[in-house]
Amino acid sequence: MGRMYAWATPKYLLKHMSIEEIFMYYDYGIEHEKNSSNILVNRIAVGLFGAKEKPKPIDGDQPDRKGFYKRHGSKIKRPRGGRV
Repeated sequence: MGRMYAWATPKYLLKHMSIEEIFMYYDYGIEHEKNSSNILVNRIAVGLFGAKEKPKPIDGDQPDRKGFYKRHGSKIKRPRGGRV
């Protein structure tokens, strides 16, 4: 695996980070690379082979105004005469 950032040379990491931080940095980097490669492979499959994608949920992303006000309505601070 190459360096994730230009500043993250082995010399810099050894001088400025503990061994636990270096391992954490490395683990996060490996996880990021795996996620990136999965996204790339999926995009290639869709582009070249017309693989079917799962439809993205639209309804789940819509805000639930009634539920929000039911849960947080008493915590919302407004000036006198402000809209509800």
